[in-house]
Amino acid sequence: MRRANIFRPLTMILTAMLFAILPLAAAQINVMASWGGDEQAGFQEVLDAFTQKTGITVNYEGNRDVQAVVQTRVAGGNPPDVAFIPRPGVVAQLARDGAILPLTEGSDPILDPAALSANYSQAFIDLGTVDGKVYAVLGKANSKSTVWYKPASFEELGVEPPVTWDDLVAITDAYVASGKIPWAIGGLDGWTLTDWFENLYVRVAGPDMYNKLFVTHEVSWTDPTVVQTMDLLRQIIDPADEKLAGGADGTLSTGFIDAFGLVLRGEAEMYYEGGFMSSFGEQNFPNLTCGTDYSFFLFPEVSSMYGRPVVGGGDLAVIFKDNPEVRAFADFITSPEANEVWATADRGAVISPNAGVPLDAYTSPCKRLEAEQIVNADIFVFDGSDLAPSAVGGDAMFTGLQDFLANPDKRDDVLQFIEEAAANAY
Repeated sequence: MRRANIFRPLTMILTAMLFAILPLAAAQINVMASWGGDEQAGFQEVLDAFTQKTGITVNYEGNRDVQAVVQTRVAGGNPPDVAFIPRPGVVAQLARDGAILPLTEGSDPILDPAALSANYSQAFIDLGTVDGKVYAVLGKANSKSTVWYKPASFEELGVEPPVTWDDLVAITDAYVASGKIPWAIGGLDGWTLTDWFENLYVRVAGPDMYNKLFVTHEVSWTDPTVVQTMDLLRQIIDPADEKLAGGADGTLSTGFIDAFGLVLRGEAEMYYEGGFMSSFGEQNFPNLTCGTDYSFFLFPEVSSMYGRPVVGGGDLAVIFKDNPEVRAFADFITSPEANEVWATADRGAVISPNAGVPLDAYTSPCKRLEAEQIVNADIFVFDGSDLAPSAVGGDAMFTGLQDFLANPDKRDDVLQFIEEAAANAY
């Protein structure tokens, strides 16, 4: 008969007590994300702050194809402790496969639900929620709902930044009437046109239909909501010779950085693209001041039902293993303290979705505007072309929308072309 080891319970208790009182200098965790260069440098400041505070070492692994690497590691039984995933669809798949852990469930949750709600809007909590449980927290974010303009030009025209789509169309027409070209678009880069479509579509149809179009293809590309969206976009691009710098041909041969330059040089008056364009303005036009000589307003409302959602991107933190070190990291990375470090990094500073980061932490006026836009978003959706299969969100949408810009009368042919690609991709 096997003799019971009466010392085992005591040994377990003493080991737990020893672990609790010893410094965690020897403890470590593994974190994976896609960031390199300046992005990694900014995140490293956060990791250094975490190590200084807790004594826990972080082994960071950067890989541009982080989603594929994580899935391979999961299949091999060797996932990282924590990963930052740039696509909500991958997060949902990992959650449903049981590969990642819910963060706010049970009597001893990994994250305090009250603290999470205090620091993040419901829009961001929903973004990391799968089947009613929170599995991810948005680590950093960016807005693609920023419409760039020149305050002095608006003042000369006698207009204010528009709130509604009709207001924006009226400003477009007023510029045409005054003999000026209202818009520059970098149509050589097809994703600039997908960004236009996405901002309009979520305002026409709402976030649920948006996900059904891009994520699951439950909505067809010939759906009336898609047709309506294309007709709204036509109000900006047609007639191209009057409304677009360079006309249709010039637009389709101009890259997104050069198109922004057309506005800052005075060859056009407005430009739509993400908040990241401020970096190109500062680099290429150092004599101009972002927030004064040029700035942006939130992409206007189409329907009062959905208001002004923010379309953007970011990276969602997920957890594969539950232990004291990982819990300490989860608490830290979702705190205002860590996010302020990240937002003010010497290199690779980011826009934080954490509401606890004061807006005056952002030294650039345009970064401050973008942060305010993100933190206050009632609806936040990810870039739709990134959510869709690449054959749709890249190839078909790029080609189709470029064809539409060249000839808006081909709307129905374009939508049928994208629908055929989608039918084969999902």
